[in-house]
Amino acid sequence: MYPSKPLRSWHILLFFATLSFSSLLFGQTTGIITGVVRDDENREALPGVNVVIKGTSLGAATDEKGHYIIRNVPTGRNTVEASAIGFKPSEATVNVEAGATTSKDFLLVHSVVQLGEVLVYGASLRRERITEAPAAISLVQAKDIARLAGSGQLPKLLESEAGVDVVQSGLFDFNINTRGFNSSLNRRLLILLDGRDLATAFLSVTEWNGLSVPIEEFGRIEIVKGPGSALYGANAFNGVMNVTSTPPRTAAGTHLIVGAGEHSALRGDIRHAGIAGQWSYKVNAGYMSGKSFSTIRTNRNFEYSGLNPFLNNEVRDLNLDAITTSYGSARLDYDYKGGGNSTLEGGIALTENEVIVTGIGRVQVQRATKPWARASYSGHGFNALLWTSGRRNLEPEMSLSTGLPLVQNSLITHGEVQYNFRAFEDRLFVVAGASHRLVNIDTEGTLMQSKRDDDLSGVFVQAEYKLSDALKGLVAARWDRSSLVPSQFSPKAAIMWFPIDGHTFRVTYNQAFQAPNYSELYLFVKHPTSALAYVGNEKLATEKITGYELGYKGVFQNTLFLTVDAYFNQLKDFVTDLGPGLNPKYPFPVILAGEAAPRTIWSYTNAGKVNEAGYDIGVNCYLSDSWLLEANFTYFSFEVVERHPNDVLLPNSPKYRINGGLTYTHPMGHNVGIKIKYVPTFPWAAGIYRGDVPAYTLVNLSGQYRFSSSLSFTLNVSNLLDREHYQIFGGSMVGRRAMLTASMSF
Repeated sequence: MYPSKPLRSWHILLFFATLSFSSLLFGQTTGIITGVVRDDENREALPGVNVVIKGTSLGAATDEKGHYIIRNVPTGRNTVEASAIGFKPSEATVNVEAGATTSKDFLLVHSVVQLGEVLVYGASLRRERITEAPAAISLVQAKDIARLAGSGQLPKLLESEAGVDVVQSGLFDFNINTRGFNSSLNRRLLILLDGRDLATAFLSVTEWNGLSVPIEEFGRIEIVKGPGSALYGANAFNGVMNVTSTPPRTAAGTHLIVGAGEHSALRGDIRHAGIAGQWSYKVNAGYMSGKSFSTIRTNRNFEYSGLNPFLNNEVRDLNLDAITTSYGSARLDYDYKGGGNSTLEGGIALTENEVIVTGIGRVQVQRATKPWARASYSGHGFNALLWTSGRRNLEPEMSLSTGLPLVQNSLITHGEVQYNFRAFEDRLFVVAGASHRLVNIDTEGTLMQSKRDDDLSGVFVQAEYKLSDALKGLVAARWDRSSLVPSQFSPKAAIMWFPIDGHTFRVTYNQAFQAPNYSELYLFVKHPTSALAYVGNEKLATEKITGYELGYKGVFQNTLFLTVDAYFNQLKDFVTDLGPGLNPKYPFPVILAGEAAPRTIWSYTNAGKVNEAGYDIGVNCYLSDSWLLEANFTYFSFEVVERHPNDVLLPNSPKYRINGGLTYTHPMGHNVGIKIKYVPTFPWAAGIYRGDVPAYTLVNLSGQYRFSSSLSFTLNVSNLLDREHYQIFGGSMVGRRAMLTASMSF
């Protein structure tokens, strides 16, 4: 009996050794794949994404932080696919080693064809389906940006959008507006790039040649139409334009763009992006140049009739050298393992020779630099942003009408923080925030008599509650204070009804304001050869608007997207355009200090009440997977209830606009599109320029041909038929401009 005991012990030891060896062998024939799935535009974590190993039954869904983990994955090369509604599926090949954990992150690109699932952000500061947004929205997505970006002119991308008014004067002198009362220096649309306000300090307008990244680096453009001060504060009077750039992680490698075209147009840009674990970065440098459509107007040598021989005559010749922009920027991102992202970036642009139409006449920017920097954090419900933006004249700008040198040196520093949370089983969404801004401006006595240092603050809160599966309500309010103007309160309310999936009816109430800019408050320019002076009005109040909107968005069989937006707005306390006899302080010619002869004072005042109404109808129809038909109609009307007897109160907008387009996309990625825009005759009055803008029709052609995944060519032809016209009275005659660009990745 005793000899058998060691034998049984040996059997037991052998059994456990075999079991351990088998377990070890099994563990060494499989591995683990884990990672995070994020949105390609803002890198927010995407919950509920399906991640599968193709050809197997293995898979997992991402959690609320976008994380996934797939165990027992066979060793060797595996194809992993991540997919979610509203996004294009993304595949990657992952090499799995026995017993090891392999990390693979995904950035999902929004689906274009899933019309009802297209997501937007700017209407309520959260991601939501475009059909459920509580505002009228126009959206330009990444694929359209890629096809249209070759011109180097960002506003051209919006020229055919429903309810969007884009007018061009110079090569980069554009004004973008919605819903009436445009101007040669329009600022009723707040324009943001990754949350950074692009407006200059003195005039509060955007200089479109001051960007320090190429348009190809932008991922999407949203325009939220209608008053928006409840979330965005001052100058979101007619809406907000949000431009989002692409993060470095989405396009690692080196990208080169070169282009040439009519009017001596040249452009080049080189960008390199890389990834090192949780870090990613990109750097770029670029150059653009081209001749403007502007011509010399000295000795009353006007290019079209109607210009005033006295007010519009220029005393200084225009510099006809090419308009140029040289720029560079760098960006560093860090993605936290627990969710969230930080960004640090900055850049600078050097611009030369652009011509801008202002209230006192055309101004040529000889040489100016525009540096900027931005730091941000996003994650765990928090969004924090700090940015600074400067403008400095290396050479004075030249006022062609007066011959005077002008300077706009300024620095804007802005910080803001937002926090959002959900409650009541995600039925309630709340976002609240605060911001503070410092503005330093010095015109060296050329435009204002003294320097200015001002500050502005704001706080806001918005609550959105889902009353039922078919009904949602929203309320918001913001309070803004400023050292320039009295405090302002901006409320907002909206109700959205979803009778069936993909169809939304909306009722919205908004109040917004537009604060006077430094020119309107403190301008002081004496004409050197005429008995005129241009003077601001420090007593100006803010312009106010109260808006009522009805809207409908609907998707039909995932092939047709229909939008209808109607509005009625009440506007009051207009800051008039620059004109004589408006400022109560100067009703008659006066003798200014240190002078012997009287001058007629051109100034500003608050005057007028206007009721405006209109509607936008837009249709996007996918005739097939390759063909897209677009059409929209915009109607605008206004009634002047009160106005100053010396002011010409005009909306500077046509009664209607018609846009249409047809785009073909080949399965290999090639595409071509043609768009047509018609604008009828309408009157214009802004500063010293008053007259009619004759009707015009634009035909624009764009196309992209992909030789390979790393080489493509893009052609953009604006005004294909070369029909010369002007889009604002006082602006340049605009003709055809064609650009051919090549893009290479390696």
